[in-house]
Amino acid sequence: MATTIGGYKLGKILIEGKTKQVYDLPEHQGLCLLLSKDRITAGDGVKAHDLQGKAEISNTTNGLVFGILNEAGINTAYVKPCSDNAFIAKKCEMIPIEWVTRRLATGSFLKRNTGVPEGYRFSPPKQETFFKDDANHDPQWSDEQIISAKFNFNGVLIGQDELDIMKRTTVLVFEILEKAWATRNCALIDMKVEFGIDTEGT
Repeated sequence: MATTIGGYKLGKILIEGKTKQVYDLPEHQGLCLLLSKDRITAGDGVKAHDLQGKAEISNTTNGLVFGILNEAGINTAYVKPCSDNAFIAKKCEMIPIEWVTRRLATGSFLKRNTGVPEGYRFSPPKQETFFKDDANHDPQWSDEQIISAKFNFNGVLIGQDELDIMKRTTVLVFEILEKAWATRNCALIDMKVEFGIDTEGT
């Protein structure tokens, strides 16, 4: 295993997910390195296959998407790319909630909401939140459950104010990227974002 990537000395692996490894950067306080894998997954990781070149595609896509958001003034953890398959980010403690925004009804939404036709258009976009728990297939959570969990990350208690910020930011991110997709004659159907608190508590 390489001890440096893109000139950055690697520390220990902080966490390893289905498609990425996150490394500490001992010489750069408050930052970490995310290394993409040539791995594609589905169904909470039940289905997984190696796909050569996928890491570079993912890393390039990440850079382009975060570039759009950063230019629009959205505060993200992304700092810069450092190789074909890795990028530098702020080190954050992750809030274990997935924020899903939908423009059209499809997929799992239809299974959970029988009677809604395929392609039903949400205006404004539909928001849903899910607790990150692969073993239980990421159960849907309400605002009240999120607040009652009393999550505390890097000294920040997740309460109503933080919930409201995440709600507004999630819709804003969707609308910014929806417009970007439209310039390519593509439609953004739905998306998922996650939030974290960095070492400075932001």
